[in-house]
Amino acid sequence: MKHAFLAVAAALTVFALQPAVAAVAPFACDAPVPKVCHFRLYFTPRGTRDIVLPAGMREGFPGVTIGRDHYCVSVDSPLTNSCIRKLINDSNNR
Repeated sequence: MKHAFLAVAAALTVFALQPAVAAVAPFACDAPVPKVCHFRLYFTPRGTRDIVLPAGMREGFPGVTIGRDHYCVSVDSPLTNSCIRKLINDSNNR
């Protein structure tokens, strides 16, 4: 009985440590025309990616881990390193 409990506990530990699955995250630019939105995606721990979306555009970007990776957004100006990072979610990231 003790060995069965240890086997179940070990299996649960292994499955709980599985890495998060990368997904497609939706992003949208709600700025008025002719402005553009500058996004910077921060991948944990892989690095960054800069994206520019025109006004009114909605696009999904693959390779992000929803709930772990972050992003910053700026309208009509390139992003700085001191931006406030937001957590990427599975609905609209604006």
